[in-house]
Amino acid sequence: MLPIGSLENVLRAIGEQAVHGLLTIAPYGGAGRAQHNAAQAAAAASAERRESEAAAALLARHDLPAARRT
Repeated sequence: MLPIGSLENVLRAIGEQAVHGLLTIAPYGGAGRAQHNAAQAAAAASAERRESEAAAALLARHDLPAARRT
């Protein structure tokens, strides 16, 4: 049988995970999380596009082909 302290820790961990799960599903009525995810996706796409454009500009400056074949 588990000691009372261990049972208390297990129950506390279960409660914390339940709260975390509920907040993940609907932190601010659900809409806040969707907007946050959309903003993150837009920022990631923008950063990727800037990196791609910077790489293309570097290749053009040095007159290198975009992909070299070996």
